[in-house]
Amino acid sequence: MAAKEVHVFIVWSKGLNQKEKILKDIGQCFEVLQCVTTTWSKQKFPENLSRFYGENLPKNSSKEKHCGTDTFFCIIVRDNQPIYELRETSKGIKPVNINMFDAKQRYREWTGGGHKIHGSDNVTEAQSNIYLLFGITYETLLSSKEVGVKKTFANDLIGADGWESLDQIFLAFNELANYVVLRNFVNIEDELKNLHPDIDILTDNKRLLVDISNGKPTYKDKRRVQYLVVIKGEKVFFDFRFIGDDYYDFKWEQQILSSRRKFKNMFVPNDENYFYSLMYHAFIHKEKVIVDYVVKLIQLSKEIGLNYSNMSFLNYDVLKDLNTFIIGNNYDYVEPRDLTVFFNTKIIASLKQILLSKERKKHEDFRAFKNLIKKVFKKFGIKLGK
Repeated sequence: MAAKEVHVFIVWSKGLNQKEKILKDIGQCFEVLQCVTTTWSKQKFPENLSRFYGENLPKNSSKEKHCGTDTFFCIIVRDNQPIYELRETSKGIKPVNINMFDAKQRYREWTGGGHKIHGSDNVTEAQSNIYLLFGITYETLLSSKEVGVKKTFANDLIGADGWESLDQIFLAFNELANYVVLRNFVNIEDELKNLHPDIDILTDNKRLLVDISNGKPTYKDKRRVQYLVVIKGEKVFFDFRFIGDDYYDFKWEQQILSSRRKFKNMFVPNDENYFYSLMYHAFIHKEKVIVDYVVKLIQLSKEIGLNYSNMSFLNYDVLKDLNTFIIGNNYDYVEPRDLTVFFNTKIIASLKQILLSKERKKHEDFRAFKNLIKKVFKKFGIKLGK
């Protein structure tokens, strides 16, 4: 017998004329846990809808007009006998909970077709829907003994007006996403005290983290992964690196995520992946090795039995160890898609033959030209404007 599941139906405002009929049918097919009369602010409605559905919907989109922007009705249910079969969905043929899927299709017919009814098709979608809507975890509802609860809720999606703390946003990430904080996580609260706070994340679903965090892109270039998130009223920048972006080797990125560990209230790489990913970042993603990274790597090396010293960096023993790790795990040195991430070809050329993309060559040529201009201007005492 399949395990019980929790799901959510939404009757958007333009489908409310069939609410009572739908609610009666739901009561015959599922165990109704909560009925929540929900209102989003008019100002935030388009943004809420985009985050909820994982789509870039403009203001006054056809979906918004079709669903309506007034108060809507949410029904949280428990399916005590879920059944999964393949169904044709808007995202192709997928295995779905057919009790939910078929009911949703039935209610859409009753409301004249289209998408005036929403229903979660699987547990992952239900988790996301419920947490974004109400900030409630899936497990809390799954074990709930309360049934038939009626509520009124007048709030936008969680995080719509920013986050109260780093703890709050990481609780959301933990509930809904597969991710790690790549570095600087030991004293991560100190990041909020910096002039330009920056947190580096690796995930297998960038769009999901953007939607959860309500992050706003800081650049139009789609290869850039920096997003602005408001926490405690302050602007915090998140870099959402993702599997396949060539920040690290594809297989290594997968391994970093699959072997992640819990640290305080967040997920981070295990000790080995943290050490070597930081070393890779320090040598391959930077033009010059920063002293702070040297100090940190010496400290971390003692925790994994390598016991580095300053001399280890002067005679490049560390690069030999990095290369042994890369080759031993069948990883590779890869050119990042994000052109603003430095790719240290001088170091890599000493380890393997490399062939840069045309875009990277063009970017590096332009960068070299800018540096030359700066040197010339400096020589003649000319100050560059900002």
